[in-house]
Amino acid sequence: MSEVRAGVFFGNGKFDLQRFTRPSPPPGGMLLQVEAVGMCGSDLAQLDGVAHVPGETSPVVPGHEIVGRIFAKADDCESPMAVGTRVAVDQVLRCGRCSACQAQRPHCENMRVYGYGFGLDEGAGLWGGYGEYMALKAGTHLAPLPENIPAAELTLFEPLSSAINWFDKTGLVPGETIVIQGPGHMGLTLTALARTMGAGKIVVTGMGSDRLRFEAALALGADAVVDIEDKDVREELAAVTHGAMADVVVDMAPGSTATIPLAVELARPGGRILLAGLKHFAEVEGLVSDLIVLKDLSVFGGAGMTPASHRRAAELLMAGQLPTDVLRGEVYTLDQLDLALDMLARKVPGKDAVRVGLVHQHDN
Repeated sequence: MSEVRAGVFFGNGKFDLQRFTRPSPPPGGMLLQVEAVGMCGSDLAQLDGVAHVPGETSPVVPGHEIVGRIFAKADDCESPMAVGTRVAVDQVLRCGRCSACQAQRPHCENMRVYGYGFGLDEGAGLWGGYGEYMALKAGTHLAPLPENIPAAELTLFEPLSSAINWFDKTGLVPGETIVIQGPGHMGLTLTALARTMGAGKIVVTGMGSDRLRFEAALALGADAVVDIEDKDVREELAAVTHGAMADVVVDMAPGSTATIPLAVELARPGGRILLAGLKHFAEVEGLVSDLIVLKDLSVFGGAGMTPASHRRAAELLMAGQLPTDVLRGEVYTLDQLDLALDMLARKVPGKDAVRVGLVHQHDN
C-alpha cells in the first residue's frame, strides 16, 4: 500500500514528520484524503502537553479543523455520501445515546475527538488533519462543502460552527451591539458572522501587535477596533454606543484573564457575556462577582460546535455568505510545519497572520 506522511506531536514541545502506511477504511467507516487543516491556538497547547480535551493522548497526529475528500468507504459503511465528495469533518465522534447527545449539546459524555484522542497505537495511527490521509470511524458526522472555494479557506467551517452555536446561546439579534475581545481567527470569524447576522455596532479589541488583524476586522464589518494598550476601551465603547455599552461581550483573548473582569464592565445591565478564550486553567484575578449580580448579567461558556451548528456552517459556506478570502490567512505545507507552528505562535519577526493553515499536496 502507499506511504503517506503526517505531522506528529509528542506532548513535550516536540514534533516530527513521519511516514505511515495508507490504511483501509475502518469497519463501517471511511478513509479521507485530507486537503487542508486549519491550525488553532489550542494546537500549541497540545504540542506542549496541556490537555483541554477529554481523552487527549500523545504521541498523536493532531489537527481538528479538517477538510478533505472521501477516498474510500468500508463495504459496510452506511453513509450516503459518495467517494470524491468534499466534506467538513466534525471532530467530535459522538455516541448518540447519552443525555448530552440527546440534548444536542457540544460535549458527548462518551466523546472521542479527532486530532486529540486517537493515538498512534490505534489502527494505522492516522486520525488527525496533519496527516495526508485519515481514517473516519462509523458515525462520524460530515457535511458537504462547495467546490468553488479553496480547501484552505473552507477550514473556516470549524470556528464558524462554534461561532454559530455561541450566538445561538447568547441570543444575538439584529441591531445589537457586540464587543469581541481578541482578533484571532476565532474572533475574526465571530466578527464576520455577527455582520452577516445583522448586528448593530461591532467593536473588536486587541493589542498593539494586532494591527494586521484589526485591518481584517474592519474589512469584515467591524465598526471600531480598540487597542487596549493605547486607549480605554470603556470610554471608547461608551462613545460608540452613547453610553449604552454592549448587549453581548465575547471573550476570545488567548491566555489573558484580565479580559474577563473587563467584559463584566463592558456589558450593559441585562447584557450577556460568552467566555470562550482558553486561559490554560489560570485563576481570574480582579473579578467582582457582585457586578454580575447587580447588572443582572448572563454568563455562558463556549465549548464548541454541535451537529446542528456544523451543518449550518457548511450551508453558509455552500451559499457563499462568508468572506472566506479575508479569513484565509497564511497557508503552508507539511514540509513547512516548523514555520507554520512558529507563525501560529506569532514567533516570526515582522510577520503575522489572521489565520494559519496546512494544505496537503496530492497527485490525484
